[in-house]
Parts: sequence; structure tokens; C-alpha cells
Amino acid sequence: MGNGSMTSEATIEILRARLSKAIEFRNVTPKALAKTAGVGETVVRDIIQGMTKDVRLSTVERLAKALDLSVADLLPDAFKTARPSGEEPDQPPLLSASRDDGAVAIRQVDLAYAMGTGKELEDFPDELPVLFDPGFLRTLTRAPADRLYVARGDGDSMFPTLINGDQVMIDTTQRYLNMQDRIWAISIYGASMIKRLRTVGPGRVRVLSDNTAIPPEDVDAEDLFIAGRVIWIGRKV
Repeated sequence: MGNGSMTSEATIEILRARLSKAIEFRNVTPKALAKTAGVGETVVRDIIQGMTKDVRLSTVERLAKALDLSVADLLPDAFKTARPSGEEPDQPPLLSASRDDGAVAIRQVDLAYAMGTGKELEDFPDELPVLFDPGFLRTLTRAPADRLYVARGDGDSMFPTLINGDQVMIDTTQRYLNMQDRIWAISIYGASMIKRLRTVGPGRVRVLSDNTAIPPEDVDAEDLFIAGRVIWIGRKV
């Protein structure tokens, strides 16, 4: 992204709000974050307290990495801000330049993400990639194709939204819980699953099933790993 800086008040306010939420969600202090990111503590505090008018893009990159987030999680417009004039925005890589249809190949992994009680993580094999129209992908996400993957759900805890065997597309650039009650691919204590998530207080997250027979479960945010957000569901008819 380079070493440019951002001076727009609106842009810096977005960064302030999202960084503050990320710090709260990750349950870290500004001092600890600054140390991990390799920036001054005053830099972090000035951002979250709205005391700065100029933030370097390299600083945002370091903060995002330290929080295990993408830059887009903290600042969606950062790529647009840093892109030289005339350069086209990122597009999903094509499966092959020689293909007439220009299809995009999305990696498919036999994760068998559990929609029931969850399954232990293990090494899952790749399956044949799934081809998508690039225009359709752009309606779903701005993420590059190598940050997307298709997996298959297993179980009935998300019924009727998902049924056993449904395919889901997971956007791994979206790993920060900034939207309530959306569907996420997660892992808790080594068990992978697809669930809805809702923040219920500082450092606490409620894991929800769409199947009303399965009660919700509240967990510590530090015990929850978000692999990405489910952005598409595919079903055979």
C-alpha cells in the first residue's frame, strides 16, 4: 500500500471507530497493540481518541496485522486512497486467460464445516474448484478470488437457512465481527462450524443456530476464531 497518509476527517473517523471496536473485541490494550504492531502507544491512543488528523497507511497495515485483520476490516477505502490514479481496482484472478468465458476458479475445500455440534479440525483435502462468473462475484464481495473458498455444510443446526450438504462461499477478508447476526465460519476449541454470531458484551459473543431446537451458547471472544463470513449459499435442486 505504500507509505502515503490519510488526512480526510471522514476516513480517519471510520478508522477510529473500527479500531476502537477491534481493540474491544480482541480484548487488548492500546499499549499491548502498539507493542505488537511496532508503533508508538501515542499513535494508537491518538487514533482512538480522535486526536490525530494524519494517519500513515503503513501504520494501518501494522495495526491490522497485529489484530489479525485485513486492512479492509479497518478501512475499506484504504486501497482506493492508496491506488495510483488510472490503476484499476483489484479483480479476482481469472482461471485462465485463454478461457472464452473468463470464469473465476474459487478453491473448494472438503472442510465439512459442521452445522451441528462441530467437528475437530484436521487436514481436509482440496476438491475440484468451483467456477463463478466474475460479474456475479463482484456483486458478493470486493475480495480477491484467492481470499474466497467454497465449503460444504454438515448437519442441521442452521436449518432452514442451510440444509445438510449445502455449499457456502466464505470470504476470509471478513474476519472482524462488525455485523450482528450474520453467518460466519468459525472455530471454537478446535471445532469448526457455521453459525450466526452476536456480541453480547465486552469480550463475549453469542453463537446462534437457526434451528430453534438448539440453544444459543455464549463464549469468550478470545476462544473464538473467525475464518470468514458466509456470503453465498448454493443448493442442488
